[in-house]
Amino acid sequence: MNVMSKLNAREYRVSEQMKRCSAEGMEYGFARELATALGYAKWENFARVIDRAMLV
Repeated sequence: MNVMSKLNAREYRVSEQMKRCSAEGMEYGFARELATALGYAKWENFARVIDRAMLV
């Protein structure tokens, strides 16, 4: 089961609003927007989470 199928309507709508597309058709997003959507008040707190995830 993929992650998108577990999202409720609000979460899906927010993730779709954050999605960007390059001229070549590649989808991407900005980590700072994701941090806000996930409820992180400070970028530094979310950046620590990203750093830990990259170690795994």
